[in-house]
Amino acid sequence: MSLTYTLVVTSPLYGKQGSASALNFAKALIEAGHQIKTVFFYLDGVSNGLSTSLPASDEVNIHQHWLDIKKASACSLLVCSAAAYRRGIIGEEEAAVNHLPANMHNEFNMSGLAEMATAMLSSDRVVHL
Repeated sequence: MSLTYTLVVTSPLYGKQGSASALNFAKALIEAGHQIKTVFFYLDGVSNGLSTSLPASDEVNIHQHWLDIKKASACSLLVCSAAAYRRGIIGEEEAAVNHLPANMHNEFNMSGLAEMATAMLSSDRVVHL
């Protein structure tokens, strides 16, 4: 039986194991035939959306792997706007309004907690990693 999932990622892109664990879990879900509906990046997890992360050549590029997950599953990659703004992460729309350079990858979308709640309510399972 195939299930739909919403993942909530609160760990930063690097420095803690949470994002890598969430990524491995997402890959396992896809391999098992499940559907990832939404990945919601919240708190320090918003750093996963940074387009300016440059990991060393011998490190796993977690950011790129999230883009691969999006392509494989057609899921939404949502970044909590309030958490992102507090951490200096801004998308193109906000950058234009505030005359700043954008640093969030365009495959990630700013959203709020209402979108997270909607995703949770429309999924079979919600997993916080």
